[in-house]
Amino acid sequence: MTAEFEITKQDLLAFNQFHNRHSPTVRLQFLLSWFLPVVAWLLVVSVIWYFADKERGTPLRTLLDLLPLLSFVPIYLLYFPWAYRRKLLKLVDGMLGEGRNSALLGWHRVAISPTEITEVNSHGQTSVRWNGVERVAVENGLAFIYTSAISAIIVPERAFPDPIEFEKFLRQTREYKGNGTS
Repeated sequence: MTAEFEITKQDLLAFNQFHNRHSPTVRLQFLLSWFLPVVAWLLVVSVIWYFADKERGTPLRTLLDLLPLLSFVPIYLLYFPWAYRRKLLKLVDGMLGEGRNSALLGWHRVAISPTEITEVNSHGQTSVRWNGVERVAVENGLAFIYTSAISAIIVPERAFPDPIEFEKFLRQTREYKGNGTS
């Protein structure tokens, strides 16, 4: 089964977003970046509360006085995921703008056989045996056939005449991947 298509910048951005949401390492980094500042801030506010209340002797009143400092927590928790995704898109977009990336963008042909997946573009050809394929993932009309932990062959649904053909391609890919034919 063969598919010919153009890979766009949007396809590469979508792959990077998908990968960042599903990579265990990136997810851990995201969660640490999301929650560690909150924990540190709560510790700082707790220390301020403890020492401020020590002099006053009115814990509730002191806590109410510190509410403006505590308002940082929900604002940060709501803002950070949006800002993180936006920054990620800007970084990837910027990196894609650093060169021509002609081997990544533009015309591609992907062919699958019982023994391997082959990707051809204007700069050459790459073949990977199925036992070298890490996993197959799909999101928003894009198939990501991971050939390593951080790179994938991207196959868009638009490469096929209809969604049924795309599903056939995915089924066949998963079957070949599952067989692990060498």
